[in-house]
Amino acid sequence: MQGLEAMKDAGADAQASMRQLADSSLARLRNWDLSPSQVTALMKSGQPQRTISFPSPVSGIVSEKKALQGMRFMPGEMLYQVTDLSSVWVVADLSEQDIGLIRSGAKARVTTTAYPNEAFDGRITYIYPTMKAETRSVPVRVEMANPAQKLKPAMFAQVEVSVGGKAPVLTVPESAVIDSGTRRIVLVQVKEGRFEPREVEVGARSDNYVEILKGVRDGEQVVVAANFLIDAESNLKAAVGGLGGHSGHGNPAKGAESAALGGAPAGPAASSAPAPAVIGHRAEGTVEGVDLKAGTLSLNHGAVPTLKWPAMTMEFKAANASLLTGLKPGQKVGFEFVERQPGEFMVTSIKAAPGAASPPKPVAPATSAATTSHSGH
Repeated sequence: MQGLEAMKDAGADAQASMRQLADSSLARLRNWDLSPSQVTALMKSGQPQRTISFPSPVSGIVSEKKALQGMRFMPGEMLYQVTDLSSVWVVADLSEQDIGLIRSGAKARVTTTAYPNEAFDGRITYIYPTMKAETRSVPVRVEMANPAQKLKPAMFAQVEVSVGGKAPVLTVPESAVIDSGTRRIVLVQVKEGRFEPREVEVGARSDNYVEILKGVRDGEQVVVAANFLIDAESNLKAAVGGLGGHSGHGNPAKGAESAALGGAPAGPAASSAPAPAVIGHRAEGTVEGVDLKAGTLSLNHGAVPTLKWPAMTMEFKAANASLLTGLKPGQKVGFEFVERQPGEFMVTSIKAAPGAASPPKPVAPATSAATTSHSGH
């Protein structure tokens, strides 16, 4: 502007050229995101300035700084990253089996390890259209207010989404359900010291409970601990085979009670029962290693016909720590195992193989804990 004042006595062409130059300079300053007040201050001062302050276009904190004094930068290059933490996102991984229960806009409750006694309320604002193949989960985005800025970027959190109805449902502890891969079994106490295997249909799951759609009635006692030891000691395979066409509801069919765990073998009716379903598996092998702390053992075993497995070396979990006592690497053993859940195999009985120097190893005692199935939300 001083140039225009200095050329007020110049010709019209010179003044027009100077005005065009001044307008171009003002446009460049505005393109640099200088505020109108900063441009006005420059025009009034009439003095060149070596430094200019650029205010952030958003409020927040500087979460990343790449600018250094004297550094040369190009247009579009990031110098600072400013983050507004007044509202945050939580990206949670939802299991594939639960994705059909979730809707955008559903309320969510978020807890963190940093504030275990405090819950934060939010809403699901976006369900990602793709699935993570390695975890079989779908990410969902939960948005929530963060006025006190307690929630920090990169924190771990747990998200609970209410999807159930108001009607109560029948549930049992998750540990009560034995999953063989083809069916799900619950051991029901029919009288003191006697148990009956029931095939069940399961529904929704929570952290520790499973909804039972069919197979167990409200108030019945179910085994929630040491159920695999009961399986090994009482030959659950024969008991399940004796179920025949028995439905999950109502009283067991005639002859099924004698097949219950701890009962005497059935009489003539047992010969007409269908072939028992394979739940446990037997094999022989050599102990490669024992980890008492983790409760696991590594076995180099022979072929397992019931699973169509070839000979291999693999790690098993032990149903009870006492099963591992006295086992040594190189010892030849015979053992029984079950599939606790897909891909997880648990040894329920182990003893020295015939002809081995080590004495036979007894099966762990079948102590059991029973609880009552109950209705809940």
